[in-house]
Amino acid sequence: MTTLLSTKSLTESQRQLLAEAGLSVVEQEFIRVQLLPMPTFEWQHNLLFTSQQAVKSVVVQKAISYPENHTVFCVGEKTKTALEAVGFIVKASFESATTLANHLIDSEVNHFDFFCGNRRLDTLPTRLIQKGKNLREIVVYSTENQALKIETPIDGVLFFSPSGVESYLEKNTLETLPCFCIGSTTAAALQGITQNIHIAPTPTVEATLQLSIDYFKR
Repeated sequence: MTTLLSTKSLTESQRQLLAEAGLSVVEQEFIRVQLLPMPTFEWQHNLLFTSQQAVKSVVVQKAISYPENHTVFCVGEKTKTALEAVGFIVKASFESATTLANHLIDSEVNHFDFFCGNRRLDTLPTRLIQKGKNLREIVVYSTENQALKIETPIDGVLFFSPSGVESYLEKNTLETLPCFCIGSTTAAALQGITQNIHIAPTPTVEATLQLSIDYFKR
């Protein structure tokens, strides 16, 4: 049976998706996330989120008392869903930080609070600041590697973040293994290491799993 390595834990429905396609999966958390205490600010009207973890930290800490009073721009449909579930008004969501940055640069909005992790990419803040936008970063979670040597024979790897790629490569190699990535940013972390990179058409776990299913059905 074809065996995949998932570099994060999956839900039961996600495991079932693979099982129904005749694929087995080994799951290992390659990164550890810790929520960080948030400062007390008067928040900007316009808020930016590029990850579900940032949403979780803000919500768990009840940092924003009246989410409906803010306008939010975010990356990812699941990030959008998580925000709307607790009352935020999501004006627009995008598939990547690059497309979000392009949209904001062309807008008349100039002041933002950006909730992010300690290893956030430079794409969004750098581009906005270069274009004269006022951006305040609030680091609301930290990400640390949990590298582990994988002894089980595998036929492919599922990657969901650049940090996951980095952590995996600390103690493992890829050689010719196909790598299935949730998005282009994660795939970029594999450049120069392997050419066997496959990117999900939409940045969701389910789309990444389906990508691997379609690959092994060929």
